[in-house]
Amino acid sequence: MPAMIQFLHPAFLWGLLFLAVPILLHLFSFKKYKKVYFSNFRFLESLQQEKKNSSRLKNLLLLLLRLSVIAAVVIVFAGPYLPGSPVPGSDDTGSGQLRERILLYVDNSYSMSNTGSKGSLLEEAKKQAFDMLSAYPAGTLFSLISNDEQAAVNLNREECQTLLGDIRLTARSKMLSEVFREAREMAGEQKATLFLLSDFQQYGCDFQQITGDSLTAPVFFLLEAENRNNLYIKEVSFEQAFHRKERNDLAQVTLGSSSANETTNLPITLTVNGKVKGLQQANLPATGESVLEIGYLNTESGFCKGIAELNDLPVVFDNRFYFSYRIDDQINVLCIDREKRLPYFGKLFSDTAAYRMEYTHIDQTANIRFSDYQLVILDRINTLWTGLESTLENYVREGGNLLVLPGAANGLNGFLEKLHAPRFGTADTNAVITYIERQSALFKEVFESEENNVTLPGAKCYYPLHSPGNGEKLLAGRKGEALLTGTLLGKGTVYVSAFDFNTENSDLVFHPLFVPLMINMASNANSGLNPSWTLHSRTPLLLNRKEIPDNSRLRIVSQEHNLEFIAETRQDASGNLVLVNAHNIRQAGLYDVLADDRLVDVLACNYNRAESELRYCDADELRKQFPDARVEKIETGSFERNSQIIKEVVLEDTNRYLARWFLWLAVIALLAEQFVWRKKLN
Repeated sequence: MPAMIQFLHPAFLWGLLFLAVPILLHLFSFKKYKKVYFSNFRFLESLQQEKKNSSRLKNLLLLLLRLSVIAAVVIVFAGPYLPGSPVPGSDDTGSGQLRERILLYVDNSYSMSNTGSKGSLLEEAKKQAFDMLSAYPAGTLFSLISNDEQAAVNLNREECQTLLGDIRLTARSKMLSEVFREAREMAGEQKATLFLLSDFQQYGCDFQQITGDSLTAPVFFLLEAENRNNLYIKEVSFEQAFHRKERNDLAQVTLGSSSANETTNLPITLTVNGKVKGLQQANLPATGESVLEIGYLNTESGFCKGIAELNDLPVVFDNRFYFSYRIDDQINVLCIDREKRLPYFGKLFSDTAAYRMEYTHIDQTANIRFSDYQLVILDRINTLWTGLESTLENYVREGGNLLVLPGAANGLNGFLEKLHAPRFGTADTNAVITYIERQSALFKEVFESEENNVTLPGAKCYYPLHSPGNGEKLLAGRKGEALLTGTLLGKGTVYVSAFDFNTENSDLVFHPLFVPLMINMASNANSGLNPSWTLHSRTPLLLNRKEIPDNSRLRIVSQEHNLEFIAETRQDASGNLVLVNAHNIRQAGLYDVLADDRLVDVLACNYNRAESELRYCDADELRKQFPDARVEKIETGSFERNSQIIKEVVLEDTNRYLARWFLWLAVIALLAEQFVWRKKLN
């Protein structure tokens, strides 16, 4: 069935009533006749009849041309168009579906929560998308793309409207190249028109990554927010690498501003386990960052759930930053020895109830549960059997700290090589510590000021450390030789000393450096775990494997979001326990990890801050990058104007917008009318 002409503004067709005016003028036109006297009418009768017929024909032709001019002008204002022609083989008997694929991308990332003059950008985008669906002819199939994981393909108008109404803000965001790639995959080998409704933030406009595609015609609808000011919490970090009960912590809150003006006296609240630990005011420079330090006292052991918060509207997704860490009730230290026991470890850790020190002989380690200890010391052990090597390696990978003091035979080099730690060399004499890595986790808070004339301990006999690899040099001698190193392995650390702590060999145990060295080694357990995690990032979400019993059933629970699901986990190559179904976490917050109803970990999840900087690509930039594409600015306060733009773009997209043809018809009819009017009858 051939397609019928339809009209964008059918109300203008009432103007066709003006066609009655020339018709009435034609019917009731009266001419004045002039008397001419002839002696004989016989020759005039035939001439008069001929002129009368020519005049009638001319008047009818003029009437027709004038009616054509008026009708064509009225139809131009009514916006004539032809609906899309049916696809060959379609069963649709109506106007049919279009030959091209119609793809619609609606940006529902959190930046679209920003507002224009009449509401949020997302709601404006959805309204324009509804207008677009209504403008296409019945039977058209659509594909809907958003920042959600699944796109919807081949939807009719009603189905697409239903899904469009269900679109909500999400923490996910897609790069522009990803949207184009997804659209191309959905269109296949067909030509496609891709409508994009977004605020087009700069960070997501990766133009260089977009592959040229002659089959996809993009149409950009740029939604501009009236608010360009946003204050947000970018990150919370800590000066110290680990936390202890009854010890002051220093939280460093990094604040960001996209405002063009300086911000003063902005209240920042820091809460830990529901208790306000700090309330300070911050000053932020225009379009910059500022770091606010908030000090507080840790009064509780166990898991600490922290929130840093500010109040800023209308963009609120980045007003909170969540973090978590754990403080052990008691830190357990185990010393494994073979020879004469060194009492100095026990004397050091027995001074406070926060530490518990145990000694055991190398031959009595078969039934030891190493995961109960934060620090294990191998004191002058020469050899280890294979089973114990594997056990200690797993202990370190799962978050334990291991200190290796050399024995006379140097039989641990094979074991250290497995741990990717430095190996012992040939014995040498008279080593003196001359360098301390003050920025390391062990010594970062030990020294109030740097003094050059400090007497440091030494050793009569030491074993130079070779092949340090990725190990950090913590103590060094006068020649730069490493005397103590720290090597990260999984979630734990392997400390290797070039000399033993026997008082016959070294005076370290009598030096003030001994106390922070050992205390910090024991307290530094699990500091490598994520204090926070960014939603939908490529960084894996790690669980505290050390606290999770083997083969236990884990549940992730959030009281705030009424969310609970069974955790699916796997071990990566480094032995970390990775949460596989972390995609179930869609909202920022604090999530408890329960093993048989026992709290074993707390996950702090935050939204990506990339969208917090309100920087956009304007229409000129989009036109520069896509010179052949149509780019329209959507004004949030002009609903009728926006709807008109949408309909015009849709009609031009279908290549059936007929107004210009009727305009040409009006011009041609007008010229013809003038020609006929001026032509004299013979």
